Amino acid sequence: MAAPVTVKVEGLNKTIRALRQSGADMQDMKDLMHEIGTLIVNAAQPPVKSGALAGSIRAGRGATKAVVRAGGVKAKYAGVQNYGWPARNIPGTRFLNEAAEAQKGNAISTLDQGIGEILRRNDLQ
Repeated sequence: MAAPVTVKVEGLNKTIRALRQSGADMQDMKDLMHEIGTLIVNAAQPPVKSGALAGSIRAGRGATKAVVRAGGVKAKYAGVQNYGWPARNIPGTRFLNEAAEAQKGNAISTLDQGIGEILRRNDLQ
């Protein structure tokens, strides 16, 4: 199984720590990370049979990272669709990985602008 797509932004943890120490509202960071996850959700093009898989894709609300989840009770096969199942000769479509890769530039731009706005709002810039 392939590893999930990860983009590491150097200095992000240090920035988040400084925001916490300054008393900035961490809900702003959660909203920003949700916005970044939503970029990927909107770009994802899962295989469509019933629409249940597409309806299960959602962005999380972490303060330190953007997370995108797919699957659940009505779409238990989301992981198999994305990553495949070699033992059953099921190829993965990598629809979430491709969406994350396609939105990498937009995600970094959104992160940069969002952190800038949070810094301005808290008089830290």
